[in-house]
Amino acid sequence: MRKPDTNVCFYEYFAKSVIGRARCLSYFGRSFSGNEVVRRINGIAKAFAEKGIKKGDVVAIHLPNSPECVFSLYALNKLGAVVFVTHPMLPPHALSSDLKQAKARFLICRAGEDQEIPIERITCDLTRFLPPLKKLAGRFAGRIKESITFPYDAIGDLSIESETQGEDLALYLPSGGTTGEPKIIKIRNSALNKNAEATVSLAKIDLTGERVLLALPLYHGFGLSSALHGAVSGGAEGVIVPYFNAKKIAKEVCRGKITIILGVPNMFRKLTDEKPFQKGIGHMTLAFSGGDSLPEKLKIRYDSLAEKEGSESRLYQGYGLAETVSVCAACSFGEDKVGSIGKPVNAEIRIIKDTGEEAKEGEIGEISVSTDSMMDGYIGNEFEQGTPLLTGDLGYKDKDGFLFFTGRKKRIIVIGGMNVYPVEIERAAMTLPFVQDATAMEYIENEKPKIVLFCSDNSEDSEDYKTQKIFEVLSSSVIRYAIPSRILFLREFPKTAIGKTDYDALSKIAVESGLGSKKI
Repeated sequence: MRKPDTNVCFYEYFAKSVIGRARCLSYFGRSFSGNEVVRRINGIAKAFAEKGIKKGDVVAIHLPNSPECVFSLYALNKLGAVVFVTHPMLPPHALSSDLKQAKARFLICRAGEDQEIPIERITCDLTRFLPPLKKLAGRFAGRIKESITFPYDAIGDLSIESETQGEDLALYLPSGGTTGEPKIIKIRNSALNKNAEATVSLAKIDLTGERVLLALPLYHGFGLSSALHGAVSGGAEGVIVPYFNAKKIAKEVCRGKITIILGVPNMFRKLTDEKPFQKGIGHMTLAFSGGDSLPEKLKIRYDSLAEKEGSESRLYQGYGLAETVSVCAACSFGEDKVGSIGKPVNAEIRIIKDTGEEAKEGEIGEISVSTDSMMDGYIGNEFEQGTPLLTGDLGYKDKDGFLFFTGRKKRIIVIGGMNVYPVEIERAAMTLPFVQDATAMEYIENEKPKIVLFCSDNSEDSEDYKTQKIFEVLSSSVIRYAIPSRILFLREFPKTAIGKTDYDALSKIAVESGLGSKKI
């Protein structure tokens, strides 16, 4: 398959890639050919234009992963609108604030949602593209509203003409920013296309006939750029899933209905606990983990299960930022190392010390990234193209050029004037079989910094026994001043919507446990 030019709008890049394909997307068993997808996108674009949406308008999509969400993304881009995909469960006050910051003119959402937000809206029912029986169940569930204004019946032709260019602004993506403060990132069309193409290069195989899971939320660069725009444009059929459900997805993998998964570690942890996934992992072709640090024993477990079932699939860890759209470093077939976030992908990555000098092999410093997929900046704050981005993440390179992530710069804990890296404590604790997840945080007691280690486990052993074992491992693995003062056990860690550890929630738990917590 000939690759489209990346210096076009992302609608054109996608449409040229999928026209002529028998299977492009599926949704609860309902299949869409490439031609049907493009015709629907074009029809919806025409209907949106008739509603007054034009080039330069900001339009927010407030929907879970669904055909309506995907078609709207590409239709709006064809028109030259700036697409702002929001968290579908964002409460009204937060959504209203984001829409105001983005200066959004229209909101595409479910019927009946967030009526108090004063913005023109296009409403969906999220059942029209379901197979007949599931559509009927949706009607009985009361999901069909009378106020539907989404152009469900709009069907266009296969023309791809668009006045939108590669250098035009395409997306607003929500992000914590490299400082951890909530920000909205501006992304050009060409940056999204180049990142998608770089992601596909990691596969090192022809994706034709593969089926990629689209469960990562599309408001996140990993789900939007890598899974949808990258893998589907690259030849795979996209299996749209509104919300991640490990039991259901494990069964689909076992049936051979899903062969590629891009996910966060928590998704793979839950999948590898499911018997159907363990049995069906032989159907898997590719698995990439991002969005959070991948525990080494989780990778080893996945790889062992795959090897046992005769599959060449391995779980590869990657690293990326919303500021670079998505992935900018990753492991891949033939270039894989346990614990590493891989090698640069369409990027130059350097490790910078506090002095501004480049770190030597094995020295920890701040990760600096330069890439063609760089953002244009944040709303209200431009970013000069060609300027390296200091990520706020710490890491180092080994002698083979593999990158290792050691934690957020702001998560450094200073004890007795010495730097403590929480990731080192967490990795050591997770070598124990009963520790499923671990997070080290700072708290203040009598005006002195101390460390609390949260551990999630699935064992029935006593907390005294587990505490003893953890201290034994840490005593032989980390320096003395990195030993936690307290260990708190949870059955399961609180997670954000995309499966990352929710540090704010852990901070609250620490306070409720009698610790004066300092937020990470």
